[in-house]
Amino acid sequence: MFCPKCGCEFPEWLRKCPGCKIPLIETPPPARRTGDKSSSYGALIDLVKDNGGELRIDVSATEVGRHRRWSFPGLGWGFAWPKRMQGALDGVSVDLRTVEVAMERKWGFPGFGWGFAWAKRMHGSIGGNEVFLTAEKVGRYKKWFLLFTIGWGYAWTEEMSGECGDQLEAKLVTTDVGKHRECTFPGIGWGYAWAKKGILTLTLKV
Repeated sequence: MFCPKCGCEFPEWLRKCPGCKIPLIETPPPARRTGDKSSSYGALIDLVKDNGGELRIDVSATEVGRHRRWSFPGLGWGFAWPKRMQGALDGVSVDLRTVEVAMERKWGFPGFGWGFAWAKRMHGSIGGNEVFLTAEKVGRYKKWFLLFTIGWGYAWTEEMSGECGDQLEAKLVTTDVGKHRECTFPGIGWGYAWAKKGILTLTLKV
């Protein structure tokens, strides 16, 4: 299911976009433009070469998506993910947007609920040149408070990889994770985690 406004893809059991609050559709909307060219692809390749064949750019989450669900008798599932990550180096700007969110709901006796969400695919630009990233490694863990049967689930993308054009490989590694948790009577908990900061590395394809 896809959001017609932000273009993000969500699991089929969701009926509304958690961020835009509008009904999801079955077909993807037209692709979002990644911005005008701010530097040529050749100049980006030269910059990678000038940095010893590896260009590392710090990025951080500038927009975070968050959603929560609950059901009787007290199960709660919290979900969070970076909607947008941005950064810049030597005049080259990076703008990444999550285009697919993975979500999972788990539960256990006597009434624990754990929600997990992470950025599965990102699409954006590096100096105006398109880049595509797919999750390769996901971190997750769960906590609980037995007295009130409250559970908190946390998940985030640890590593993503992809391509920028036909000559550059891209890898995004999370260096800092944002976390938050909530709870309410009679025992519903929501845990949230997302990639807060990371390093995007460009290398020449072998």
